[in-house]
Amino acid sequence: MTAAASHSIGPRRLLTLLGGRATFRLLLYGSAGVLVAAWSREDFNAYAAAVGAVGWLCMVVQSGPEKAALTLIPRARRTRDHITGMLRAVVARGPLPFTAAAVAGLVLAPHSTVTIYLLAVAYYVSLGCGMLGVALHRALGRYTRDTAHFSLLGLGMIGMAGLAFTSHLRPAGYLAGLLVLVTVLNLALLRGLPAGARDRPEARTAGPPRRTLRGIVAGTVMLMGAVDVMGNAMVGTLFVELSLTSHADQSGDFYMMILVWGFATSVIYTLQRIYQPRLALRTGSSGAGQVRELARRVALLSVWIGGAWLVVAGTALAGGLAGTRSLVALGGLLASLLPVNALAGFAVFLLENTGKAGLRACAKAVVMSWAVVAVLGALVIPFAGAAGAVYALGAQGFVLGTMLGRRM
Repeated sequence: MTAAASHSIGPRRLLTLLGGRATFRLLLYGSAGVLVAAWSREDFNAYAAAVGAVGWLCMVVQSGPEKAALTLIPRARRTRDHITGMLRAVVARGPLPFTAAAVAGLVLAPHSTVTIYLLAVAYYVSLGCGMLGVALHRALGRYTRDTAHFSLLGLGMIGMAGLAFTSHLRPAGYLAGLLVLVTVLNLALLRGLPAGARDRPEARTAGPPRRTLRGIVAGTVMLMGAVDVMGNAMVGTLFVELSLTSHADQSGDFYMMILVWGFATSVIYTLQRIYQPRLALRTGSSGAGQVRELARRVALLSVWIGGAWLVVAGTALAGGLAGTRSLVALGGLLASLLPVNALAGFAVFLLENTGKAGLRACAKAVVMSWAVVAVLGALVIPFAGAAGAVYALGAQGFVLGTMLGRRM
């Protein structure tokens, strides 16, 4: 079977992949609803503040390595096992120090705020490593692991939430259970992934030296991961800023809305990652100019729509929406923001597949957008609470579009 054939995405395969992700997301939302009913508002706010602040760490271990795997492995021949083995090591070893710190905190101070944060960090690092493991199987043309992993993960999460409701598990116990669940699923993913090809005689003479290959993989991981890591770090920064204001009790409201926002953005992200291996196989230097031109047009469109959103949403905040506890109002703000961020994200997706220059441009743009969002959040959140956090997030698509449009 050719590489192109093994990565063919027909309707059945696409629906199966989306079905596994949708099951995970729906059960994630269901578990959040159960937790709201199971815990006091104080416990839920403490949980929401922790997972909201550190959730972006999932993307640190997932995004860059996943994109590198989906870009490099389908095109590799002699070095495929080397590349897979390097990224497999991240899945196997990445969570270990964080899990050890979380276990120590659980033993010494089970219900302290520090322990909740340590458990949240360990959980999200392990979750990201699991998503990387799934991507490695997908890069090798094995798509069934994706659906099974996310379905089991979702079922385990709703089961843990039910246990929190019936057995009165507090946030630390709940997060500890999730950490155990993800660790078991990650160990299952390691089976079937090549640990490397260093012991095969033919592999020692094939392809570039391991040090050179390691540098190629590491550079690709860093550049391709910058956008998603910093994009998620924006949300984490806003949670931290919100927790330091008099509106800290709105952390739970903001978390519930971000969950719904995450569903929409995850659909877009998933579709991009599903088709990335085929894009990596088909995109050549001859078509890079056309792709860059399309990315420029999409980026400029996000600037105009994003600028209009900032004006309208800012008027709404000044007119009385600031400090609202209405989930409908917060949801409306986020829903109206989605088209802007989707356009900017599509421009990034196109540009980052045109080579290193495109990757560097995307990385610089997302760092600038994080800085602008953080500053805007520091100014607006003390005045407007969770609604101000949503407004600050609205600057992301506008800044990304502006930076990318100028650089192209």
